[in-house]
Amino acid sequence: MSKENIKVKCDVCNLVIEIDKWGNGECKNCGWRQSEESFQHPNVAGIRNIPCLNNAIKQYNNGKPATLANFDDFVNVYKNYGEVEFTLNHSRYGVLFDDSKNKIALLNIQSGEKQFYNNIEDFSKNAKLNGFLLSDVWKDVTSTDFLQDT
Repeated sequence: MSKENIKVKCDVCNLVIEIDKWGNGECKNCGWRQSEESFQHPNVAGIRNIPCLNNAIKQYNNGKPATLANFDDFVNVYKNYGEVEFTLNHSRYGVLFDDSKNKIALLNIQSGEKQFYNNIEDFSKNAKLNGFLLSDVWKDVTSTDFLQDT
């Protein structure tokens, strides 16, 4: 531990972790990226993590990854930050704004196939994968994050 780091309990799983002088750290147990801001705003998604703190705690307590967002948190993070991703059935998907179409794109990162939506509300109500509404199959999503390299 560096002189400047201190030990605290993870906000999600309560494992002892190190944080820096700004309150930032990462839990090796649950993957939560600790931050003072997410602690102060536990219902705001997208602060260093896709899910909000309160939903991350619920996820973790239900045996799911703390970093896995529910559908509402995922959509809210897109609204605030754009460019998010998720994994469903071993396939990675990105949700991002497509400048050439002036629409939101649901991108299958492996195949490059895109579906387009007029806005985030259209996406959240109508996005489908394999004939199923994304909101209905969200329970099978295994990871969520800010969009990484595609």
